[in-house]
Amino acid sequence: MEKGGKWLIVTEKPSVAGDIAKALGGFEKKSDHYDSEKFAITWAVGHLLELLPPEEIDPKYKRWLLQDLPIIPVKFEYKPKDGQKERLEGIKSLAKKSNILGFVNACDAGREGELIFRELYDFCGQPKAIKRLWLQSMTPAAIRNEFNSLKDGKDFDHLGDAARCRAESDWLIGMNATRAITRRLRPKNQKGASWSVGRVQTPTLALIVKRENDVLRHRPEPYWAVEGRFSTDTHEYSGQWFDPLFKKPASSEDDEETASVREKEDRIFSADRLKIVLADLEAHKGQSKASEIRKESKEIAPQLFDLTMLQREANRRFGMPASRTLQAAQRLYEKHKLLTYPRTDSKCLPEDYVEPVQEILKKFSNGELPGNLMSASKKILKAGLLNKERIFNNKGISDHFAIIPTGEIPTKLEGDDERIFDLVVKRFLAAFMQHAIWAKVERISQVGSQNFRTRVQDLQVPGWREVYGLDSEEESRLPKLNEKDPSGTVKVGALEFLSSENATKPAPRLTEAKLLGLMEHAGRSVNDEDIAGALKEKGIGTPATRAEIIENLVIKEYIARTGKALRATAKGIRLVDILSRIPVSGLASVELTGEMEFDLKKMEKGQKSRAEFMKEMIAFTTEIVEKTRGFEYEGLFATEQPLGTCPSCQKGQILETFWAYKCNKAPDCEFIIWKEKNQRYVDRALVSDVLSMPKVGPIEFQTSAGTVYHSFISVNPKGLVLVDETGTPTESQGGADMTVLHEEFLDQTFLSKPGRVFMTEAAYHCEFGVTALGATGDAAPAVEAKKPRARKKVEPEGKEVKPKKIPKPVKRLMARMPRTLCHHPVSLEEFKTYIISGATPAITDFKSKKGRPFAARLHMKQNGSFEFKFESRKKLVAEGETPVPKAPRKNAGGKAKVVKKSGSKSDEKSAASAT
Repeated sequence: MEKGGKWLIVTEKPSVAGDIAKALGGFEKKSDHYDSEKFAITWAVGHLLELLPPEEIDPKYKRWLLQDLPIIPVKFEYKPKDGQKERLEGIKSLAKKSNILGFVNACDAGREGELIFRELYDFCGQPKAIKRLWLQSMTPAAIRNEFNSLKDGKDFDHLGDAARCRAESDWLIGMNATRAITRRLRPKNQKGASWSVGRVQTPTLALIVKRENDVLRHRPEPYWAVEGRFSTDTHEYSGQWFDPLFKKPASSEDDEETASVREKEDRIFSADRLKIVLADLEAHKGQSKASEIRKESKEIAPQLFDLTMLQREANRRFGMPASRTLQAAQRLYEKHKLLTYPRTDSKCLPEDYVEPVQEILKKFSNGELPGNLMSASKKILKAGLLNKERIFNNKGISDHFAIIPTGEIPTKLEGDDERIFDLVVKRFLAAFMQHAIWAKVERISQVGSQNFRTRVQDLQVPGWREVYGLDSEEESRLPKLNEKDPSGTVKVGALEFLSSENATKPAPRLTEAKLLGLMEHAGRSVNDEDIAGALKEKGIGTPATRAEIIENLVIKEYIARTGKALRATAKGIRLVDILSRIPVSGLASVELTGEMEFDLKKMEKGQKSRAEFMKEMIAFTTEIVEKTRGFEYEGLFATEQPLGTCPSCQKGQILETFWAYKCNKAPDCEFIIWKEKNQRYVDRALVSDVLSMPKVGPIEFQTSAGTVYHSFISVNPKGLVLVDETGTPTESQGGADMTVLHEEFLDQTFLSKPGRVFMTEAAYHCEFGVTALGATGDAAPAVEAKKPRARKKVEPEGKEVKPKKIPKPVKRLMARMPRTLCHHPVSLEEFKTYIISGATPAITDFKSKKGRPFAARLHMKQNGSFEFKFESRKKLVAEGETPVPKAPRKNAGGKAKVVKKSGSKSDEKSAASAT
C-alpha cells in the first residue's frame, strides 16, 4: 500500500467489518467505522440503494396506464433505500476525505457483493482506485492471507457488468410485465392487489404449476398386488408378483416420478386377470422353484456440498426450507467461523488446497467432535486422501469453492446451526473416503407360470457410509438359496398368497429439494451429480437467490407449503395458464430464463457484452407488453371445446372463461362453476368429469389452514357440491371448517363467563356462557330453539290460566381466530391464553401481505373479536423476545409513512421484488 494515506475498506455487513478489524489488528472503533494507520473500515447493510421506481422517473407512471408501457429508462438511476440515507452519507463522508487513497471492496465474493459495492462507489462520486478482497473463509488466518494478495478492482469489471445487467433486466421485466398483467387481469372494482411477474420468479412458479396440474388431473384407479410367502430349509422370505413381459410405456418426461403413475409391472388392473393369477398359483402351489443373482455394487463417495445440494439435503433429511438452510449456513460462516463461504455453486476445491484440508483433518482428529467423526478423521489421515482428482479441480470452481468446515471446533451449537454443521462435516469426511460396496440380491420365485421377485441389499464394505451410520431400512440380509451352486435353481415351499387392493396415486408434489434441483438444471431432472455439474450453468436463479425466490412465491400466495411439499395455488395456476394463452410463454419458460442466466455467466467471463445483453432484454420486455396489451379475453379460450351440457337450463353448453366455467346461454342462464373450490384449482378435466358422471372422487381438498381432506364431488343447478359415497351433499353452512377436532371447557374467561373452546380444521372458537360440556362432549346450542307461541288455556273447572312467560332465545357470544394468521401458525395454547387473559403473548413472526415481519399481541374486544396491539423493539428485548425489524421511519409531523394509492408504492414493491 502507498504511504501517506489509508485505504477505505467497504464490507457488506457490520459483522464482517468487525471480523476484519480483529484479524488485522490495530483498529480503534468509531461510531460508524473502524480506524487504523493503514485502513478505515466501514460497512453497508446489504443493498443501501435501489433503482428508481417508474413514478420517480416520471410522475405520469403513477397511474399504471397501458399506453405508457414499456417503461425503458434512458439511464438507470439509484436512490437511497428507506432508512439508509444516514448510513450512505457516513460512507460518502469517509470516501471524500483527502487521506483516503482508494477503496478495498470487501463485500461478499460474488455477483451481488460486487453490485452492492459498485452502487456505493457510484454514490460516493470519488474516482479513486479499487482493490478487491476475495474472501472464501472468515477465519482470521484466511482474512490476513487474502489481504496480502489483494486483487485489482478492474479484474472484476465483467462481474460488475453482469451484476448490473441482472438488476436492470429484472427491473425492466418485473416493472413492465407486472404493470401490464395487473392492468389486464385485475377486475375494475378491485384495488391494491397486483399480479407480480418476474424474470426468475415466474419460470420457477411454472415448474410447480406443471407438477400440480399432474396431481389435479390424476384420478385414483383400483389395482391389485399379490404377495407370496416362501420357505427353504434355512429361512422364509416373501416376494412380490410381477409380469416379466411388462414393457414400460414410452414417456417424454425427464422426471421418472411423472412417467406413468399407473403402469407398473407389479400391478393387476383387471379383476378377471387377478382370478386367473390366483387360480394358477393354487394349482401349482407344490411346484415352486427359485433362483437368484448376487452381484457387487459400488456406491461412489459423495461430492462436497455446494449451496443447492446442501439445501436439498437439509430439506430431504429435516424438511428445512431452503431459506432456513441458507440462514444457518451464513451464521456458521459469519458468526461462528465454522464453515467457508456458503453462497457457492461449486463442489470442488482448488488444486493447491490439499495441505489446508489435511490441517482441518488434524484439528478434527484431536478435537471434541460428536459421534464417530473424530475416528473417521484419523482414519482418513492414516489412509491418505482418496478421490483427489475429482475434488481438487480448478476447472470446477467459479467464484467460490465448495462448502467445507474451517477446522474450528464448535463450543456450543443448537437447532438449525447444529444440524447444518453436522451435515457439512459428514459430507466433507465422506468425500475423502473409499467407496461403499454392496451385495445386491435379486431372487425370482416361480409358481406355475407366475413370477415373484425379492430384492435386498447387504453392505459388504461400509467405506464412506461409516461416517453416517446405516438406516435399518437400507440394509437387509437374505441367506443364500444354494451354497454349492449360487446361480442354480432350487425347489422352495409356497406357504401362502395374499392379494391386496390398492389405488393409484398421483406423482408426488415437488419438495423444495426437488424444486432446487430443477431450478439448477433448467427444469430437467438429473439425479447423477456428475451430469448435473455439466448442466447447472444453464439453471435459473443462483445458489444465493433461489431460496428467496421460493419464499417470494409463498408470500405472494402463488404457492403454499403442504408438509414438505410445495403446492401451486389457484392464483398461481391461473397466472401461468394465462401467460401461455396470451401468449407470452417465454416469461414462464424455464429454458429461456436458463439461457439468460447462462449469458450472464458468459458476461462474467468477458464473453458477452453488457450492451448486447440489455438490447435483448429491452426487445423481450417490449414483446411482453405488446402481447399483453393486445390480447382479447374472448379469444383466450376460443379453441377450447365445450365441456358438457348445462345442468341448470339443460340447453346451453359449459364454456371456460378466465375466472370460471359458464353456460353459453348467459345472461338468461346464470349457472357457474368457479375455478377454485376449497383451496383446490378446478381444472377442465374435473369439470368435464363432474358434468358427465353422478359423482367424481375421492378428490383432494384443503382447508384454509392447510389441512388436507378428501371428498366426492357432484354438480347441481347452483354449481359444485361436496357429496359422500352415496351422492348425498355433505356441505353445511360451516363446511369442512365446522368439523370439531378438539374441545375443552374453561371455568373462567376474560369476559367473566365460562367458555367452551373448540378447534376446527381452519380456526379456533370459544362459545361464551355455556355451563359445561355435555355428557357426550357437546356443549349447549349457541341459540336456544324457538317454541310455539303459547295460547291461553282454560282448565276443566273453567278457570282461566295465564301461560308462563317463555324466555327469548339466547344468542351466545362467540370468539373465532384463524389457525393461521398473517403467516403465523396460531397454537392452541396461544388461543387459550387469549381467551383467559384477553391477550396472546407477544408474537414476533407475523408477516404482512407484502411479507414484512412485524410483532404484536392479539387483544380481545368486548364482542369477542380481536385486534392487533403492535409492540416496540425495546419492549421485546426487555422481555427476552426476538426483536423484529424497525418500524417505518416517520415524517417530520411524527406520522409513519404509509402507502396510499393502489397501483403506486404497494404495487411497485411487488414488481421490484419479482425476480
